[in-house]
Amino acid sequence: MIRQGNHIEFARLVDLYSHDLFLFAKGIVAHTQLSEEIVSDVFIKIWENRSELLAIEYLKSYLYTAVRNQAVSALRRRKKDTISLEDIQDYHYEPVAAHEDSIIDQEILEQINRAIEYLPAKTKMVFSLAKIQGLKYKEIAQLLDIKVKTVDYHVAAAVEKICQSMGLKGKQSKADVQKMLLLLFGI
Repeated sequence: MIRQGNHIEFARLVDLYSHDLFLFAKGIVAHTQLSEEIVSDVFIKIWENRSELLAIEYLKSYLYTAVRNQAVSALRRRKKDTISLEDIQDYHYEPVAAHEDSIIDQEILEQINRAIEYLPAKTKMVFSLAKIQGLKYKEIAQLLDIKVKTVDYHVAAAVEKICQSMGLKGKQSKADVQKMLLLLFGI
């Protein structure tokens, strides 16, 4: 329907993805207004090229890739140099908030957020994309041009660091953290 110019369906698409895409862009460029512009530009291009939408097999992956490319281009323009995702020194993410009906204590949630904040940039990015924004490992691998096993490695490393930062060691403690993370992120 978007292909045929349906504004309502396009607005639904924007509503569905814009927030997560904004968080992803902000994680890369660390600037709110620029992130909003990046996401807006991506959706403008989607609308302008809506006749080609059927050629896009995985729209969600396509949108994330487009935002990534726009964000890296914006960083290049700011630095007037070449830059890649490997060059990004930090990834900013929106801290996880507990739902009203959550059984996870606010203090534990703050510990988890602090632990995530101290992760290396790429690990934080992969963990955020996989567990906070819900992308599939294969989508993340394509997006970041890495192998699925590398995505798995970063997620496992993030969980390990979260356990360590909470002072948890041993299989039972890690199992407890896995339960908390399952409640928060569906890990």
